[in-house]
Amino acid sequence: MPHTTAAALRTTWPQDENALVITFFLLTTALCITEIGLAAWSLSYGHDKQDLAKHTLPGASLDLNDAFAVGGAVTAAAAVSTLLCLGMLIWTLVKPARAETLRSVRIKEGLFVFVLCFFLGTLIPATYYCATRSGIVSAPGIPSSLINQVLKAMGESLSYSSQKPIKSYVIVGWIAFLSTAISLVLVSIAARKTLKYGPDVAGPLETPLHHEESTTAASSTRPSINEKAAPAPVAEDSSAAAAHPAVEQTKEVPTATV
Repeated sequence: MPHTTAAALRTTWPQDENALVITFFLLTTALCITEIGLAAWSLSYGHDKQDLAKHTLPGASLDLNDAFAVGGAVTAAAAVSTLLCLGMLIWTLVKPARAETLRSVRIKEGLFVFVLCFFLGTLIPATYYCATRSGIVSAPGIPSSLINQVLKAMGESLSYSSQKPIKSYVIVGWIAFLSTAISLVLVSIAARKTLKYGPDVAGPLETPLHHEESTTAASSTRPSINEKAAPAPVAEDSSAAAAHPAVEQTKEVPTATV
């Protein structure tokens, strides 16, 4: 039974591992595409706010350059992560049992580390700007106090933390970052396992050959259930033999008659 279980695990484990890696590739790709869409929504939303400021106050301008800058950087990081995950997904599907070398393992890990550093370097300032900064409206000849009163009367807030598109792409960006990090861990484990055990071996679940031979030999020498054991010889009772001595047969000698 243990041998059968190990054989079943050797068959299912690589398939489950590949399925998990492919699942996270798809998840990360979907999150990054969503991130790009949310960043595009934020850009369109910002342009609408700028048009509203121009129509409300003649000659006014709304400065959102810092939000556009961090949004573009996050979008670029999400695009790079999307390309990497799609490339790794296609590679895994086309050549799932390809042998690994130490160089190929390090290249895969290095690519994901680069994307993670790129993502982290864009998400940190984006999160900081979203939490602390806001847009600035300026108009020639109009004091800032009057502009603030007009915005308050209109119920408009220029704080980035109150803008739903900006908050959305920051939150989804962090989720995509975590998914990319998990993909790195899975890719590293799968690649190093293939490097150590080969593409067609299940690694530590593989049963050694000498163990299989000893198991086969032991099972061949084991008596079958259907075989009946030979009855043991019954020893003669010495006391019975002593109580009934053997009777000697005598022969009658014929007598001769004269």
